[in-house]
Amino acid sequence: MARFRTSARAVDMFGRQQIAGIPTAISELFKNAFDAYADRVEVDYYRSDKLFVLRDDGIGMTEEEFLARWLTLGTESKLGAGSGLVLPYRPPDKPPRVLSGEKGIGRLSIAVLGPQVLVLTRAQRADGVYDLVVAFLHWGIFETPGLHLEDIAIPVRTFPAGRFPGKDDIQEMTEEFAANLRGREGKGGREKEILADLDAFDLDPVEVADYLPRGPDFRQDGAGTWFLISPASELLERDIDGVDYDKNRATPIEKALLGFAQTMTSGHPPPVLKTAFRVHARSDLHFDDLITEDAFFTPEEMENADHRIWGEFDEYGQFRGTVSVYGRAHPDHIINWREGAGKPARCGPFRIDVGTIQGEARNSTLPLEEHARMVAKLNRMGGLYIYRDGVRVLPYGDTDFDWLDIELRRSKSAGFYFFSYRRIFGAVSITRIGNGDLQEKAGREGFRENLAYRQLRSILKNFFIQVATDFFRGDSSHERFAEKRADLERLAEARKKREKQVSIQRGGLRTELERFFRDYDEGKPEQEGAALTDHISERLEAISGLKDTEVIAVELLGLEAEARRKLKALREKYAITRPRGVALGSKRLEQDWDHYNREQETLEEKVFQPVMELIEGKVSERAREASVHLNRRRRIQRVMEELEVDARKAIRREKKATDEQIDRLGEKIHQAARKSPLRMEDVLRQAWDRFSRADVEGASEEEAVSLRLSLEKEIQAAREKEADYLQYLRAQLDRINLDPAAFGSFDDLEAMEQRATALEEQADADLELTQLGMALGIIEHEFHGHTRILRDSVRDLKAWADLNDGLKGLYEDFRNSFEHLDGYLTLFQPLNRRLRRNKVPVHGNAIETFLGKLFGERCRRHQVSIEATRAFQKKTVTTFPSSILPVFVNLADNALFWLGERPAPRIIKLDADERGYLFSDNGRGIPARDREAVFEQGFTRKPGGRGLGLFISREVLRGIGFTLELLDRPGAGATFRIGPEETDETEAK
Repeated sequence: MARFRTSARAVDMFGRQQIAGIPTAISELFKNAFDAYADRVEVDYYRSDKLFVLRDDGIGMTEEEFLARWLTLGTESKLGAGSGLVLPYRPPDKPPRVLSGEKGIGRLSIAVLGPQVLVLTRAQRADGVYDLVVAFLHWGIFETPGLHLEDIAIPVRTFPAGRFPGKDDIQEMTEEFAANLRGREGKGGREKEILADLDAFDLDPVEVADYLPRGPDFRQDGAGTWFLISPASELLERDIDGVDYDKNRATPIEKALLGFAQTMTSGHPPPVLKTAFRVHARSDLHFDDLITEDAFFTPEEMENADHRIWGEFDEYGQFRGTVSVYGRAHPDHIINWREGAGKPARCGPFRIDVGTIQGEARNSTLPLEEHARMVAKLNRMGGLYIYRDGVRVLPYGDTDFDWLDIELRRSKSAGFYFFSYRRIFGAVSITRIGNGDLQEKAGREGFRENLAYRQLRSILKNFFIQVATDFFRGDSSHERFAEKRADLERLAEARKKREKQVSIQRGGLRTELERFFRDYDEGKPEQEGAALTDHISERLEAISGLKDTEVIAVELLGLEAEARRKLKALREKYAITRPRGVALGSKRLEQDWDHYNREQETLEEKVFQPVMELIEGKVSERAREASVHLNRRRRIQRVMEELEVDARKAIRREKKATDEQIDRLGEKIHQAARKSPLRMEDVLRQAWDRFSRADVEGASEEEAVSLRLSLEKEIQAAREKEADYLQYLRAQLDRINLDPAAFGSFDDLEAMEQRATALEEQADADLELTQLGMALGIIEHEFHGHTRILRDSVRDLKAWADLNDGLKGLYEDFRNSFEHLDGYLTLFQPLNRRLRRNKVPVHGNAIETFLGKLFGERCRRHQVSIEATRAFQKKTVTTFPSSILPVFVNLADNALFWLGERPAPRIIKLDADERGYLFSDNGRGIPARDREAVFEQGFTRKPGGRGLGLFISREVLRGIGFTLELLDRPGAGATFRIGPEETDETEAK
C-alpha cells in the first residue's frame, strides 16, 4: 500500500516561509504564552551576544506533551476537536481563556528569529511540577534536500527538580543533532554551514539564567517555557531600531507588539497577560523596554479625544451607539447597512470604540502641548485595531495597513469624508464564538478574504462614511461640529493676534528694562545728574558777574526754569511706561519690573530730588549774594505755568491719537455693519434663483419637501449668522466703559493673563522637576547595580594584587578612583533612601577635601584656587552629608562658570562665622535686582542654565533645618552663608 511521506522542507514551508516577519513571529509566541495561561511573557535581547530569550510563566509542557504537540505539525488540540489530544490543562485558580491559536503551526515561526533554538519547558499540573524538558534544533536542517521528517532526530533531555542544564549538557545535545548531518556534507545542501553553526553554539543556560532580569524563572519550582535563540537574525535589530522606516513612525517591533491586549478603551478587563520586550545594550543591567503600557493608547486619551464614537453592530450590520462631537454626546444614533438585504451578516455582531483628534491644534479642544503629543503618537501608531477575545489580531492597527481605505477616500475629498486613518485610534472587538467565520491566514497577515471579512469591511466603510455625513460636514443635520470648529478657529485667531500684540509690547518693555539696568549699573543717572548740577553752577558763576539786579533776577528765574526742564528730561529718559492691559508673562520680567520700580524710587530719592533741591538752593544763594529779591509767588507761579502748558500738550496729544483711532475704528464698524445686509441679500437671491429653476410641479412629494427644507435651512442659517455677527459687534461696543474711574478693567485683564501665565510656568516647572526626579531614580538604580559589580571586581582584583607586586600600584589607583566615584554618586540618592539616614558630624576640612577632589582638575584647567581659612577647617556641623555636600557642589560649579569671565587671580574662598559656613568668590557678583530671584525656581542668567540649582539647594537645606542666604557685600563678588536656622536643634560648633 502506498503512503504519503512528509519532506523535512514542510516544516520550513509551514513556518519560516508562511510567517509575515519577525514581529509577527514574536506576536505568535506571545499568543502561545496566552494559551498556556501565563501571567507574564518577556523578551530579553542582548545586542552584544545577539542572544534572544523569550520566557513565560505558563503551564509548560510535559515530555509527552512536548513530543505529541510541539513536535507535531498542525495539532488539533487548539481547536478543541472532539478527537485527538485533549485540551491543555487549565490551572484551577484561573478562568478559562479562549485559545488564540488555530492551526498548530505558530511555534514554527521561531525559525524566523534565528536558526538555532534551545527550548526549556517545565509543566505544572494538578499533581505537581514535572521534570524540566530541554530540546535543541537547528531550523536549517529543514531546508536540506532529500531529508524527511522521520529521518531527523531531535535531541530531548529531561532534568529533575533542582537540576538545571549546563554547558556540557547542551554540547552533548548539539553533537547529537549534528549526527543527523554527518556524512551528507557533499550533497549540495547547507550541511557544512549548519555543522559550523552547531560547533559555534556556545550557550550556558545556567549563566544566562543568572544575568537575566527578574522574571519568569523555573530553576527551582517554577513552570513555564523558555526559548533561547543564538545568534538571532540580523533583521531583528533592524526591526527593533526601525532602520528601514521613518523615524517619526513606530518601529516594526512596536507596531506588532504594542497593544497586544485591549487596554485603550474604558471599562476593559485588566489584561491577563503582561508583556515586556527589553533590549540590552552593552550591559546586562541597562536596557530599554519597548512595549511599556504607557507607550500605547490609554482610556484617558480616548475619553479626551475631540470626537468619539462607541456602540454595537448587531447581526444585521446595523449600528446603534453614541457619537460625541466636541464633548456633546448624541446617544442612540443609528446607522443602517443596506447591503445585507435583511439577512444576517456572515461576520457576526461586534463592538467598536474609536476616537479622533483634529489635525490642526486650532480646531482641537486639547491643550497645545497635549495636541502635539497626541498627533505625534497617532503618526506613530494611529489606526483602527481588531481584538478577538481581548487579544490583538495582526496587522490591523498598523499605520501602513489602511484596511478600510479611509485615506483613499480622504484623498478624494477631505471635507466630504472627514476621517483620516492617522488621526483615529480605536478598537473593533470580536469573539471567536460570535465571529467564527473571520479566519486568520496561516501567515497571520490578516483575515482570509472570505465573505465574512468582506462584509465586515463593507459595514465599517459604510459606518465611517455615514458618520461623516451625519456629523462632520457643513450641511450635516447635526451642526455641533461646524459651530464648535468655527468657535475654536475664531478663538485661536483672536488668541494668536493677541499673543502677537502682547509679544511685541513685552519685547519692547524687556529691551527698555535691559537698557535701564545697564545704564543704572554703570552709574549714568548719577553722572548725568552731576553734569546737570555742574552746568547750572557754571551758569550761576556767569550770572554772578552781572551788575544789573533786574537782569540777574530774570536770568536766575530763567536758569531755574531751564534746570527744571533738563531735570524733567532726565527723569523721562530713565522712566519706563508699562503697556496697559498687558501681563508681564514671565516671572523674570515681573521681577525686573518690580526691581525697576524700586530703583526708580532710589533714583528719585538719591539723584533727581537732591539735584533739584541743590539747584534751587544755589539759585537762592546766588540771589542773596547779589542782593536780588526773587518773588516766591512768582517762582511758584512760573512752575505752575510750565506744568499747565506741559499737561495741556500731553492731553491734546493723547486726544488727537484717540480721535484718530475712533475715526479708524468707526469706519471699520460702519463697513462691517453695511456688509452684513448685503451678504444676507446674496443668500436670498441665490435661494430665489434655486426655487425659480426647480420643477416643483413635476417633482414628487418627497423631492418638494426636501427642496423646501433645504431652502429654509439655507436662509435660516444665513439669518442667524448675520444676526449673531451684528450682535457681536454691539457687544464689543457695549464692553467699552466710558467711566473715568473704570479704566482699571485693563488691570483686571492683565491680572488674569498674569495668573494664567504664572500657572503655566508653575506647571512646566513642576513637570521638569518630576522628570528630573524620575531620571535620578532611574540613574540611582543603574548606578547601584554597576557599583555593586565594580565593588566585587575591586575585591577580586585585590587577591591578584596581593600576589603580584606589579599590580599593587594599579590596584590602589583603581580602588581610590572607584571610592571617589562611589562617594560622589551617593549624593544623588533619592528621597526614599535619604529617609533612612542618620546625622553625622560634617567637618570643614572634609568639605574642603571633597571639593578639591571633585573640582581639582577643573580648577587647574581654569586657574582657579580654592582657599579655606582655619575657621572653615575647624567648623563642624552635625547634619546629613548627602544633603549639605551637594549644596557646596552647586555653589562651586556656579562660581567656576562665572569666574571664567574675569582675569586671574580667580579665587573661591571657604570661610566660617558663628552662624555657619561662608562660600565666596571674587567674580563679578550678583546684581542687586537678582539677589532674591536667584533662589526662585527657573531663574537663571547662565546660558543654557535651567534655574534649578540654588532653588533645590535652598529647599533641601530647609528640609533639614538649615538655610542658604546671599549676603550683601557690594564689590566683593558673591558670598553665601550655609548654616542652621535659629530654631533648629542641629548642633553647631
